[in-house]
Amino acid sequence: MTAPPANLPEPDERLALAWRMAQPTMNFILNVEQASRANEDIVDGLLFAAIQSANVATISNDPELQVAYAVLADAPPDELRRPVSVNAVAQSLRMPFETARRRVQRMVRRGALEVTAKGVRVSPWALGADRFLDNVILRHEHLRAFYLEVRSLGLVPPEPTSQRTWDSPPLRLTNRLIWEYMLRVADDLGALVGDTTNGVIMLAMIRENISSLPPEQLAVWMDDPPAVARPVRNRKLAERLKLSSETLRRYVIALEEDGFCQRGPRGLVAMVSPSTRAALDRMVVDNLANLQRLLTRLRQFGVLAEWDAAAVAAA
Repeated sequence: MTAPPANLPEPDERLALAWRMAQPTMNFILNVEQASRANEDIVDGLLFAAIQSANVATISNDPELQVAYAVLADAPPDELRRPVSVNAVAQSLRMPFETARRRVQRMVRRGALEVTAKGVRVSPWALGADRFLDNVILRHEHLRAFYLEVRSLGLVPPEPTSQRTWDSPPLRLTNRLIWEYMLRVADDLGALVGDTTNGVIMLAMIRENISSLPPEQLAVWMDDPPAVARPVRNRKLAERLKLSSETLRRYVIALEEDGFCQRGPRGLVAMVSPSTRAALDRMVVDNLANLQRLLTRLRQFGVLAEWDAAAVAAA
């Protein structure tokens, strides 16, 4: 878990702020997840994202390389994209190895991934495909919209801006930072429910349950979810996640057995039991710290300064 930075509010204030950020953050996470898998199901989408992020870890950890390969026209060379083992990817997603291996093999046959002596990586063909590049642009726009939303809500404090400017949007840079954040979220969700895929399914269920609730009703939902939540049908949730109804049903059974959801005549409701409430509070606070890390890095690279300036000009 990521420790909260020293400049965050006091614990009680931090928890309140974390829950105020919960609804826009949930929408952002699920919008990015949906934009990343295109027509694939959620499990393949998570695997592809984890492999892509591992491939570019060398670039993500080097500020100079981040800038050198920031814009869409500057694709990183293959020698900078580090292969990753299927076992490492499966462990990072808390996914059974056999599930990961079978799905990776299928993506290799489709040409989305390639196998090297040191592991797997996203294929050059996939990286150059229009669908992949469209998703790079879409994730960047989702991030910009999310930042402007939380900024308008007063949830992002003003900070010194970078003097760096960009002639072209740093789409590759923002996407790498998005994936750093998303995989931290995935790990926290996996730790909460025991499996990353189940965690994202539960998040999608929660969004459907609370989509019509105003922010002040979130506390009521946490205390008694069935009282205020809007149930979601299994079929509707399966369609959103590109899963078959039967596959989703197996995941839902596991969530239900662990007390994370409840099935009723009107559909599924995500549950917050007394035993999981403390863990959920810790997760949203950790998420706040992870968001601050993401926004800090965006600010250091001059991305937020450009979005701020554009918002002021539009206003």
